[in-house]
Amino acid sequence: MRINEGFLHGADCKPQKSQVNSKEQWNSFLDTLQTAIEEVDNLGKASEKMTQDAVLGRVENLHDVMIAAEKAKTAMNLTLEVRGKALEAYKEIMRLNF
Repeated sequence: MRINEGFLHGADCKPQKSQVNSKEQWNSFLDTLQTAIEEVDNLGKASEKMTQDAVLGRVENLHDVMIAAEKAKTAMNLTLEVRGKALEAYKEIMRLNF
């Protein structure tokens, strides 16, 4: 099998240094995670408030209450799934032998 040299021209096999240091990447990850968790919390709080308003008769459209509840439920389920996948990935990494 023959490899065309033109194909490899320009291919740099050296590892490149990250332009962003690891601390900045970690802080960015934490900020993203914190923002996502706050959004899920806000959806839950909005759902609770709308439910209370519905019970007290302050809501005209019951379907808005149901939509808010489903949004909060879906966001929480997604958060739990992401958490589960992250834990599985962590456990898999810990099983690796270096």
